[in-house]
Amino acid sequence: MIEVTRCMGLSTEGLVEFEDGLMCLPEAKEAFLELRECAAREGFELKACSAFRSFEAQAAIFGAKFRGDRPILDANEEPLAVIPEDPVERIRAILRFSAMPGFSRHHFGSDFDVYAPNKLPEGQKLQLTSREYDHGAYFYELGCFLRENLRTYGFGNPYQGGFSRPGGLPDDAEGAGLVVVGNEPWHISHLATAQEYLREYDFQDALDYVAGSDLEFAPYVRSVMTLEQADAMLRFCCI
Repeated sequence: MIEVTRCMGLSTEGLVEFEDGLMCLPEAKEAFLELRECAAREGFELKACSAFRSFEAQAAIFGAKFRGDRPILDANEEPLAVIPEDPVERIRAILRFSAMPGFSRHHFGSDFDVYAPNKLPEGQKLQLTSREYDHGAYFYELGCFLRENLRTYGFGNPYQGGFSRPGGLPDDAEGAGLVVVGNEPWHISHLATAQEYLREYDFQDALDYVAGSDLEFAPYVRSVMTLEQADAMLRFCCI
């Protein structure tokens, strides 16, 4: 049985070293290395820039955006011109591209953010935006490769599509208080291992832990993280 603390990124039990200081689950590592070999045959130097991410690391990212120390991106992946003063609305804006700590698939060790350094133009900094995968952009062909080959190696892309649940959401989704999850073509998930963690994941435990923490956004978590919205962050298109 998987401990609840592992599902929330509060423990590294069962993880193995991957590369460049990254960690992941053994099965996910083996599958990724096989996917990398396939990518190399097609001319892509596939690397991961993120794998397991601890609760503390995710909280640091989220907190920096909540405080205004890091930009919050809008639907067009541009920094918001005006940061919402209302903390609940600010959290909803952050959730488009950053999971609430305790509610991230990166806590499992099954998921990776990937790119191909040999396709990144000289002098260009990796952005992790969907624009990098647009037709004619430098990662367009990488995106095509991933879509065509992920399933062969047991992977899927849980955030390919841009909506928080299959079938999409109404145009006024954000106005209705629903979380719209941003499109992340670089995010891949080893589905079998991720599903093991999702089966053991406890929404109420995660909610209570974050809401009871001393994080600056903790007082507002219960106003945002409904079961439906947690499902959007953790299970979207992943089965």
